[in-house]
Amino acid sequence: MLLNLNPYRVSINPSVLVSSAEELLSHAGSVQSLKKHLNWDPEPEVLVSGFPPQRDARRLITLMKENKQRLQLKVKRHGRGFNDFATPREGFKGWWQKKFNDPKELKLAAGYDVLNFLRHSARLMLLASLHDALLPHLSSAEPRKVEIEEAVGYGNPLIEMVTGNNYVEAEKVVKALSLPLNKVSPDFIISGVTGYVMNYDRKKSLTYYLA
Repeated sequence: MLLNLNPYRVSINPSVLVSSAEELLSHAGSVQSLKKHLNWDPEPEVLVSGFPPQRDARRLITLMKENKQRLQLKVKRHGRGFNDFATPREGFKGWWQKKFNDPKELKLAAGYDVLNFLRHSARLMLLASLHDALLPHLSSAEPRKVEIEEAVGYGNPLIEMVTGNNYVEAEKVVKALSLPLNKVSPDFIISGVTGYVMNYDRKKSLTYYLA
């Protein structure tokens, strides 16, 4: 789907970025209040399913720790000469690897599992939608269609968090998932997630979005 979308550059007014996020979240005390403020009619499923706090939010930290441990075991396995799980395990070293280390590594979460957890979070999808919903309040000029090469300079903060094993950022995500929606940090809505709208670049006073 994303391959069929075109990137646009939009000038924004960064001075109202925080106040716009605060205003949006001030209406997040109930589904109906937020729906009315955003003029989302009919009521989208992402609003209904993502509105309540996510009960298993701290599972993110568990998965990230397991992923880090799995990567450490992989490095040790390679150091012992076992670059994959098909290489024959010969001798006492091989028996030990197959008996104890391989099963432990295989049962730990991988980076894919962390990203899959985030991908299936209804709350995170709603937060990304709110991130996108800020744009109409910030744009200060007509959007201009650009080449894709111009719009790909911004990374996804969640992917960077997972690949960098950044537990400080992970704790911010856990808070955003587990708090009542109107208690979520405005800064998280602005820069903690991305949707169709990419990074709100305050220094350059612009952003890109896909449509």
